[in-house]
Amino acid sequence: MADVRPWIHRVLFTQQYFVPIAVALFIFDSLLTFMVIRRVAYTEIDWRTYMQQIAGVLRGERNYAKLSGDTGPLVYPAGFVWAYQALWTATDEGADVRRAQYLFMLVYLATLGVVLAIYRGARVPPVWLPLLSASRRLHSIYVLRLFNDAVAMLLAYAAILAMSRRPRWSGLLLSLAISIKMNVQLMLPAAAFIWWRAGGLRLAAVQTAVVALSQAVVAAPFLAAYPHEYLAGAFDYGRKFNYTWTVNWRFLGLSAFESRAWAQLLLVLHALLLAVLAAVVWPRLSGHSLWQILRQGFRRSTRRVSAAEVAVVMFTANLVGIVCARSLHYQFYAWYAHMLPLLLFYARLPTPLRLALWLAIEYAWNVFPSTSFSSLLLLAAHITLLFGIFRIRHAKPN
Repeated sequence: MADVRPWIHRVLFTQQYFVPIAVALFIFDSLLTFMVIRRVAYTEIDWRTYMQQIAGVLRGERNYAKLSGDTGPLVYPAGFVWAYQALWTATDEGADVRRAQYLFMLVYLATLGVVLAIYRGARVPPVWLPLLSASRRLHSIYVLRLFNDAVAMLLAYAAILAMSRRPRWSGLLLSLAISIKMNVQLMLPAAAFIWWRAGGLRLAAVQTAVVALSQAVVAAPFLAAYPHEYLAGAFDYGRKFNYTWTVNWRFLGLSAFESRAWAQLLLVLHALLLAVLAAVVWPRLSGHSLWQILRQGFRRSTRRVSAAEVAVVMFTANLVGIVCARSLHYQFYAWYAHMLPLLLFYARLPTPLRLALWLAIEYAWNVFPSTSFSSLLLLAAHITLLFGIFRIRHAKPN
């Protein structure tokens, strides 16, 4: 009998069979997500509130301070309004929840398709792909909760894919994602780094302008009428989160969680981690020093940045933002769940530990309500993953 081990290695650990395996996974996940919709009860959390907020906009209200619903005021940028207005129309003013679930299934599958394209470009072996479809919490966020995080991340992944193929479109896509939910801003420092790498000062300046101008265009009706109320509501950086829903800092206790000193400490830590990424880790991916990258950016030339480098840079910037987040609510898992297999693959850690980290993170996000143990476990997993990422030497497979 012929030795099948070389064939198994080619299937699982090379790109030779990536496409058929990705197609099979996509079909499997399509069926799985359909069954989740049919068999698992929908849970109302924010969908009704979203529809109430949209109804207010459709009545002509442009003051963000007066747009609210059962669970609170409108706190998302204007792209959210236009996206959910389309959903409002497609679901009989929000009444047809089952149709909304199927529409979010399409968002989920479109996201999976884009992510698979990113993974192929980054040369992630097929053996890691099943983790993309294995999350119980992620399916719940998309088709049982209908959160806007799903729409924002579809556009964010499309922007990441564009950065290695059509960089000139990436700024617009990233800005549209931010206009749905501002968490995508966590990736802006990484985007600036990639734009500088790909096209120097000119591309970075143009794409930054695109991001700013498209935000203004999307929000024009609100900015023209009540600019202060819009900016204060849609981009409230001082917003306080409810300790009841926190996934990551439960072990701190309420007083520490709500303290201003803790918030400032997290902000400083976030800035320091980004500085280490930008000065040390990201330059290593390209084989250049930070000084060389800065000098190249002032020359009038374009360079192709590999899909692997783009993915690692964007994903790591997002991860440090998540690690340092003031609070993580359950739907925020969508911000990085699709990124974890790639980050684990590139992290310089033993393979059993990498798989254990995925299990630990998935477990922590499925404990409801969170406990001191689950939040400590999540923090430990994040810190260990960051340690492995900071040891990355190049944007090539391990």
